[in-house]
Amino acid sequence: MEQRKESAELKSLARTVIESNPDLSYIEDVTVIFLESDKEKKSKGKTIFGECEKVPDKYKWAIPADFTITIYTENAAGFTEDQMKILMEHELRHIGENDGKLFVNPHDIEDFETILKRYGMNWQKPENKPISKEEPAADKVIQKRIKQ
Repeated sequence: MEQRKESAELKSLARTVIESNPDLSYIEDVTVIFLESDKEKKSKGKTIFGECEKVPDKYKWAIPADFTITIYTENAAGFTEDQMKILMEHELRHIGENDGKLFVNPHDIEDFETILKRYGMNWQKPENKPISKEEPAADKVIQKRIKQ
């Protein structure tokens, strides 16, 4: 049976991530409970490392928060410190706010890893010219960063 427990370490990590990403500063006014789970969660055959959930109003009497962020520690066990920061940023970015209303923000993009590696993040935008398979977009970006 799954065990979840509140984590001061994850809360501290979230604070660090928010401080280094000013566009997330609005989350400082949102009540979030950070949880660790021992479950090895999968969905549709894919490993789930973390999950952000909005607490429904009818459960706020028992869960005094706007959101919970759960990290599945068994699945993220081999993560480096930087990977944990990225995972936390990913989950925090699910916390959406518009005109004082909170919601779970969906992902910006859904695609196949192979397509993104080969053609880049914005392959579908009209201003982008097709990139040949011989020179994947991701490789160009990596090469450019290495030269800088």
